[in-house]
Amino acid sequence: MLQQWLPAIQVVQIILGVAVIVFILLQVRGAGLGSAFGGSSAGSVFKTRRGVERLIFNATIVFIVLFALLSIFAAAIAGRGL
Repeated sequence: MLQQWLPAIQVVQIILGVAVIVFILLQVRGAGLGSAFGGSSAGSVFKTRRGVERLIFNATIVFIVLFALLSIFAAAIAGRGL
């Protein structure tokens, strides 16, 4: 019965995977810009996340957790053959 949901789950996994990739790339790009425009090296100064940077960081965590849970759920459905 749950087997019929696998194609929809796979589409959602693809969307979540692309979102995770985009959010990770946004974080890496944002971290590199500070040092490129006169900022000090990342290891010497502690910086707190604020505003959009914090939102992107939190959204990345949420999407990674959702992707992992959905992957485990899809594997369980496919493995059982429900």
